[in-house]
Formats: sequence, structure tokens, C-alpha cells
Amino acid sequence: MRKTLTVAVLVTIVGVLLGMGIGGFITYTSAVQTVKSLPGAPIVVGAKYDADKNALVMDVFNPGGLPIFIETTGLVFKPKSGNGYAIANLPANVKVDGGTIARLVINLKESSKGKVQIGDIISGTLVYHYPYIPQVYTTTYRLTVGKPVSQNPAEVMRKAAEEAKKEQAAKGGEEK
Repeated sequence: MRKTLTVAVLVTIVGVLLGMGIGGFITYTSAVQTVKSLPGAPIVVGAKYDADKNALVMDVFNPGGLPIFIETTGLVFKPKSGNGYAIANLPANVKVDGGTIARLVINLKESSKGKVQIGDIISGTLVYHYPYIPQVYTTTYRLTVGKPVSQNPAEVMRKAAEEAKKEQAAKGGEEK
């Protein structure tokens, strides 16, 4: 009787551990597949005006799992004084895989060379879509010439997580 009870307990323990291992593996692979299938909006983590190339240079980060296909780019230039005007609309046809950074160089028209001064604003617009999703999305990034931006994608994601926690805490405090 004692041997049977011992064997039954050991078989039960092994079965529970094996079940937890298999269940954990299934959950992990499901979570990985879910994250890989989430689209992420492009985040500009670096931007500067390159006077030599007369271009807006943007480093675009894709935080999602699906690739982003940037179809076209647009550019609007607003001088520090005077009216702004559109100066370029160039096709980009760039694929940004999930979790990677792509460098986009949006050239300004030759007529603007030498006219761009510190304090001018250059807005770069990206028109993009995801695979299997028919909608087209846009995002615009504004850069003030003379104030280049350079951020680490991990820093961007950390700041976003902190803001989400703050917002969650604020909502939790309102409900009480």
C-alpha cells in the first residue's frame, strides 16, 4: 500500500511539472507570435538637416513586429521669417522590419540650397502601410534646424513605459 501511494504521488508530481512545462512553452510561443504580429508606428529617433546634401536625414525606428512599408515622403519647409512652402515629395519605397532602424534621406529642392538657416522648421511626412492591412497611415516629424535629435530606441521605449505607468497610477487614483 505504501509503495503504491509513493508511486502515485511521484507520478502526480512529475505529471504536474511536465504539464506546467508544456503549458509554459505553449504560452510563451503564443505570446511571441502575438508580439510579432503587432504593428508599430514609426518613431523618429534621430533627425538632422545635412547642409552638404541639402537634405533632412531621419532615423526611423519600427517598434512593432510587422514590417512597415514607407510608400512616399513629403517635405514642408518653413523659414524662420516669412511663409512656409512645400519643397519636395519624393517616393521612398523603404521597408523597415520590426525592431530595426532605417535611415531616410529626404532631399530638398536645389533651389532651397543655401537658404536653410538655423531656426527654420523642416517637416518630414511619412506615408506608410503594413502588410495585410489595407489602410494607409501618415506621420509627420518637425525638426528645427540647428537642434538635431538623437535618441536611443531603448530610451524611447523606457520613457513610453514610464508615461504609461504614470497614467495608470493617475487613473487608479481617480477611481478611489
